Amino acid sequence: MPYLHHMIRVLRFEESVYREVITKNKLSLWYTAINVSILGLLYGGSNVLFAGTILASHGIFEAVAPQVKITLLLMGVSITFLVHGAAALFAWVFCRGIGGSTLFMPVYLAIGMASVAFWPMAPILSAVLSKSGGQAAFGLLLVTLAYGFVVLFHAVKSASGLALPRMVIVSVILVIYIISFMYLWVG
Repeated sequence: MPYLHHMIRVLRFEESVYREVITKNKLSLWYTAINVSILGLLYGGSNVLFAGTILASHGIFEAVAPQVKITLLLMGVSITFLVHGAAALFAWVFCRGIGGSTLFMPVYLAIGMASVAFWPMAPILSAVLSKSGGQAAFGLLLVTLAYGFVVLFHAVKSASGLALPRMVIVSVILVIYIISFMYLWVG
């Protein structure tokens, strides 16, 4: 099955898979939709599982209504597509600013394909945000986040056509921007 073969190559940091799939196979839009949707379902489903814990911490011990569970699940998908689009936009802007490709779609599609690396992170992030996982969950979150960012690094590097030194500069700028944004958002 080409999907599994390509995703294994993505998880092994093979940069050639992005150019191959985006230019030759034309499957990258499907891969992006599948990967980001599954990431959203994992994140939303994890939020549904931890919703009772979050409510209990605020003194609400009622069961979570089915419509709230559906809303949380769909919000997870919506949030992941929004974050994916924003990450692609900022990565494209920073890469373009330092001399990378002027095309947006290869960066968007490569980040979508690379989102498969963030699947293990979604439930762990929900556990950490609900304060259910403790220090072990936070450590595991950092490990899965680091792995996801390494896969993302290779995806953006391949799609933008930047050399390693320039891609490192773009990555540092992106990390600073993401940390600043998260600090202001979560705060």
